[in-house]
Amino acid sequence: MKNNTIIIGIDGGATNISGGIVKQINETTFSLDGDVQTLAYSESPLNNRNFQPVNLNLQLAQKDNPILKTEEGKQGLAILESCENVITKLAKTNNGNKCFLGIGMPGLKSPEYGGIIVTNNGPRIPRFLDVLEHRLRLTGLKFDPIQKLGNDSDLCGLGELYGKDGSFRGVENALYIGTGTGIADAILLEGKLISFDNIGTWMPKSWHMKNENGIPIEKIISHKGMMMQYSEKTGISFQRLEEDETYPELFIKTGDAVEIRINFVTTVAWLIFQRIEKLVVKKPNTIFNRIILGLRLAQLIEIIPELFDQIKLSVKKQITDSLVLSQTTKNHYLQKRLIILSKLPHAPIIGAGVNAYQNAK
Repeated sequence: MKNNTIIIGIDGGATNISGGIVKQINETTFSLDGDVQTLAYSESPLNNRNFQPVNLNLQLAQKDNPILKTEEGKQGLAILESCENVITKLAKTNNGNKCFLGIGMPGLKSPEYGGIIVTNNGPRIPRFLDVLEHRLRLTGLKFDPIQKLGNDSDLCGLGELYGKDGSFRGVENALYIGTGTGIADAILLEGKLISFDNIGTWMPKSWHMKNENGIPIEKIISHKGMMMQYSEKTGISFQRLEEDETYPELFIKTGDAVEIRINFVTTVAWLIFQRIEKLVVKKPNTIFNRIILGLRLAQLIEIIPELFDQIKLSVKKQITDSLVLSQTTKNHYLQKRLIILSKLPHAPIIGAGVNAYQNAK
């Protein structure tokens, strides 16, 4: 990497966009350089605080030719404007020299990975990169063309593999589960990252999965899902909870959230166990060396450690009772340090930067 260039990693979510300058330490190690910049979409004058995503079944039916109404298109521009503002703010530190840009956003991408064509928690933006690059050129920013719009889950995996202190480093097989507005999945097999887009139906994405009662697990364990449950329990609007920053770490131990807390612990443990069993069935000689919990999931558990104890206890019970796992496999998974918390709260930003660097080589 030339001295007069910088790498910028961008991680977009349902409510805000964050970015940072990513520094290359060596060919296989990267870290954040300076503070992370975050901008809420609500700060854009184009933002519609009452926007509701188009029905998922309709999105899937239109994925080859998305039909956007004015409201959805405008909300997409609010996200693009926020992304542009974070990038230009970070780029100011580079005195007008060239930038390499890596961007991750949730949702199903178009075939050429230039846009978002299906998403659970926001507007579809089919021409995301075309519009963003046009806006950035108008600012005078010098940058290499962005090769593709990254998957936020895959970028978490890249961050954990290449980031300094990343938890995918030094192991052959590992699983990553992170939550925010949705759920991020990443998997390392035989030392290689395997995208959940390519892994096959035997290991489905978390946001496609439902628990034994037919409830999408994203609604139970994601940050947004827990807040929506609390809103239903208390009658406090979701919008009010957001405005007051009443997040799960503030209400999870209250009397109104007993059921939310129990379902959270049970479902996180169930998801981990499902991944363990599915791997053994598909690849009998492969076991996870490490299971990592990240993003808001890790932050919540750090604040309320007893949740971690309860999750690990539930996983151990399911492993002990399993009729699928051999005793040797059970012994491996019952070790103390199997499940750990990520040390990289901004893993997807680092991953986005790594992705930009690899595409620029």
